[in-house]
Amino acid sequence: MKIAVQFGAGNIGRGFMGQLFFESGYKTIFVEAREELVELLNRKRCYPLRILDAYRKKSFLLKIENIEAVSSDDTGRIADIISTADVISTAVGVKNLATIAPAIAEGVKQRYLNNPVPVDVYLCENILNASALLRTYVLESLETTVLKWANDNVGFVGTAVARMVPQAGDRFGTDDPLLVVADSYHKLAYDEKAVRSKVPGIDGIYPVRNFKAEVERKLFVYNLGHAALAYLGYLKGYTYVHETINDSECFPIFDKALDETSRALLKIYSADLDPAGHEEVRRDIRIRYGNPMLMDTIQRVGRDPIRKLGPEDRLVGSAKLCLEQKIFPENIAYICAAALCYGHSEDREAVKLQKIIKNDGVKSALEQVSKLDPQSRFSRKIIQFYNMLRQKA
Repeated sequence: MKIAVQFGAGNIGRGFMGQLFFESGYKTIFVEAREELVELLNRKRCYPLRILDAYRKKSFLLKIENIEAVSSDDTGRIADIISTADVISTAVGVKNLATIAPAIAEGVKQRYLNNPVPVDVYLCENILNASALLRTYVLESLETTVLKWANDNVGFVGTAVARMVPQAGDRFGTDDPLLVVADSYHKLAYDEKAVRSKVPGIDGIYPVRNFKAEVERKLFVYNLGHAALAYLGYLKGYTYVHETINDSECFPIFDKALDETSRALLKIYSADLDPAGHEEVRRDIRIRYGNPMLMDTIQRVGRDPIRKLGPEDRLVGSAKLCLEQKIFPENIAYICAAALCYGHSEDREAVKLQKIIKNDGVKSALEQVSKLDPQSRFSRKIIQFYNMLRQKA
């Protein structure tokens, strides 16, 4: 049986990659830091995945089998597995890539010595340069001979994950700690140019030639839209994202913001993004984000507003993209203002953001968090909307 190594047994690891591997005939070996999850997966040797299909308006339960789990501390065991694995993937969060790199590097060494067959690492991380980061972390610890081989035979392949995997828990009618809940989106774009091995036979994955175009569409359409619904919904007192998309005041702002980024993306990447295909992406977003079965919370989608307001992230990054194309992002400015109002008491970064605004003012917050000139036209528009929203609140 073919072997897939999946670093991270969390939402995307079990809720997406585990399904893709299982349905394509792989045994999946999860590498996970949480010891209790490793023990539970090894005891059960399977887990339930509930798919909530917005198009068919129904849910169905899958049983994901042929699995095993290994502690992320067991570097020797991980290296042994990597030396013979058919494919490797990660879904650990960008901050944890440096942590998993030593085990991957050791596996590359063993593979070079005992099984010098090319292999690819598919990175399911929500950032454009994740593959370059992991590649640097891994290769910097390899000796010259192994390094030369790895350069030619180990691919670090970026992907663009668009599946939504909300937190499960008892609100879905079960207290099974292994349950994962996800929407039905079943496609995974990957960077064709980064592949070093044969593309594994995995149903749902597909190559793109210009990966930057695909990732920017993911960040500045999918992610921007999701964040917009969270921050606009927070101001309305909603609990779930689908409530926002059905709000007659919020939906036009959300939709017009995506109009702004869509115009910019189609202008920049006219050779890579088809207008009809892009409109289908927009339609898919409206249907899936409006799925009430997901019960995707404002708190989950809106968490960490400081990161999301970062200079290259989904909000400010979207605005910069538009401004570069002479498109003024008025609706994105409104969404940025709503994000600056986000103060969920259980979100540490949201609390920190509100403290910055209270102590230093909103202009200083834009400088510190978003690296924006507070005197720019875009910043002034954000501040105008922010003051308006505060008055309404």
